[in-house]
Amino acid sequence: MIGSSPALRQLFDQIRRVAPTDATVLITSEHGTGKELVARAIYQSSRRKATSFIKVNCAAIPAELLESELFGHRKGAFTGAVSDR
Repeated sequence: MIGSSPALRQLFDQIRRVAPTDATVLITSEHGTGKELVARAIYQSSRRKATSFIKVNCAAIPAELLESELFGHRKGAFTGAVSDR
């Protein structure tokens, strides 16, 4: 990412601050604004950069399944949960 506007400088500062931590980060913005670029910048500056980067399009997951998709579930927790995940 390249830029020097005040908004981008603030974003770069936030990336630098959060990348070395184990904090959970939720990146929200309008479609096509570079959320994945921000996620990859955090990832590349983190201790986890040697592991796989997994991209999740939360908008494509039905609201009632989002929690299960992100955090897993136990067998029998809901209809269709046939195994721990």
